[in-house]
Amino acid sequence: FRLAVPDSCPPGALARLIAAARRHELILEPRPLPPAERAERVRVQEVRAALVAVPADEAVWTVPLGLAQTAEPSGARIHLETLRAGRTDREPPRRVWLQPEDEVPHVRDPLGRLRDAVGLRPAQVRSASSLAAATAEVLGSRDLLLCSAAQAGELGLFWRPLGETALVRGYDVAATVRADGDRIRTLLGDDVAHCLGADTAREARG
Repeated sequence: FRLAVPDSCPPGALARLIAAARRHELILEPRPLPPAERAERVRVQEVRAALVAVPADEAVWTVPLGLAQTAEPSGARIHLETLRAGRTDREPPRRVWLQPEDEVPHVRDPLGRLRDAVGLRPAQVRSASSLAAATAEVLGSRDLLLCSAAQAGELGLFWRPLGETALVRGYDVAATVRADGDRIRTLLGDDVAHCLGADTAREARG
């Protein structure tokens, strides 16, 4: 059973997902891919199903996003407006880096509107070619990474939710045969949630 999954899923979590599938007599073969490729592989039937990115109100699993950095923040939240560059600042403006998993309209566009609303420069919200590339930018500077709390923990970064808005990754299963999608949701819902870094798996929609 070829299943396209986010390429940000940790190997250990994927291994547990495979093991859980075997207990249900399902031989799972995960294919880690970025969002657009996952949807395309289902469309051309190169995989039987895919965990696809959807808005939160359409999602079975949701993953809250926040900002992570190398230094521990002083507050319970990070407000994007605090990154606004002053005229007398000598250091380069701090940037927020997006990984490919968040290059989807329901995450990227609200963040872009917030950037403009609080007066940040366009270049202060940037996209990286990979999670590793985005993390490298953060490790070597005062920049921040947009990510889940689980990812921040794996990367050794300090994570806080955004102060001005709630950004969420949403996921559902797309499958060429509806029964295949239902099997993933019902049999492996909690294990998929763990892979995605979601707190819990919501009950599958009928």
